[in-house]
Amino acid sequence: MQETKNKRIAYLDVLRVLATFMVIMVHAGDAYLYEASTLTFRTANSLYAVLLRASVPLFIIMSSILLLPIKTDNQTFFKRRFVRVVIPFLFWSIIYVFLPVPNKLAFGGPTNALTDGGMNVYLYNLLMIPLNFTGSNVHFWFIYIILGLYLFMPVISPWLKTASKKALLFYLAAWVATLFFPYLRLVFPQIHGECDWNSFGMLYYFGGYLGYIILGYFLHHYNRLNTIYSIGMGLLLYAAGAGLTYVGFIADQNAFLHKLASHGVEDWKLIEFNISYLAPNVVMMTTGVFIMVQKLHIPETMRKVFAHLSIKSYGIFLVHYILCLWLSALLKDVLMLHPGVEQLVVAVLISIASYGVVRILSYMPYSKYMVG
Repeated sequence: MQETKNKRIAYLDVLRVLATFMVIMVHAGDAYLYEASTLTFRTANSLYAVLLRASVPLFIIMSSILLLPIKTDNQTFFKRRFVRVVIPFLFWSIIYVFLPVPNKLAFGGPTNALTDGGMNVYLYNLLMIPLNFTGSNVHFWFIYIILGLYLFMPVISPWLKTASKKALLFYLAAWVATLFFPYLRLVFPQIHGECDWNSFGMLYYFGGYLGYIILGYFLHHYNRLNTIYSIGMGLLLYAAGAGLTYVGFIADQNAFLHKLASHGVEDWKLIEFNISYLAPNVVMMTTGVFIMVQKLHIPETMRKVFAHLSIKSYGIFLVHYILCLWLSALLKDVLMLHPGVEQLVVAVLISIASYGVVRILSYMPYSKYMVG
């Protein structure tokens, strides 16, 4: 993300710190959400999984506000992204290949023809880094999404410079329509010109995470609500979205457990259906959080604290997962707290520890290549 040395956008610092903690909180819950021995999902941790779902979209939204429209030539733009984002991402992706993890808590990556081909796991994971995440860097899945959006930003930047409010709303309306396609496909598997030999139907190019880029740009420039109305509308959107997400998530859990009990198959795609980052209800939650924080009055002293933590947030994200796996594994049977409380405590400890690691690394030569 682009930093401005002279003038920072205070609410974006708050959002970045908040989103980073939300991600850590989600990953801390990996050890608590699902109890395989009893074929149940823990209620409190399921609630966390829903309430924290806006974390990833918030990062995408912030990228659009900080970077668009592009104010440099394309070469400079990509050079800065490469140094600040790509190199640290590659550095830690390689590190994670060799770091030991408690296997019972480590999740695998996408399957492919080579997954069970007997390749050395270290070599396989290294070679996969340019293509996709694996079990070693599974938490980096959305970095690939961000990098793809970076590649597209120079294409849409000239349009954003001249796009009217109506033009932005036209795109967002088409994007919102695509958010309902997964539900429509439950009844009609192929729609709007799709078929076995063509998956690129109508509105295909309006779908995906690019919508969050346009949404962020629109909200940053056109949210004219005053503080009270913006916070009130944000709370309403967030509460409504969270309610829909929770109901859908419980239904997905039941479907998952039924399939597991009946066929012995863990179909994790079922779990993600109603909590997809591109589900309409998650977009509602994300919009709600954004416009609430956007209008907050932040005291000057707190601005400095959030600015400092915001600058360190990418590094914290990069290092947190290994601490998350080990601390969750070590503390899960030690704290003996309610699972919901325990997840929160572990997330706070992971955040503090991750900050400490990043702070130490920041004093090392060439630290920008390690922690951004």
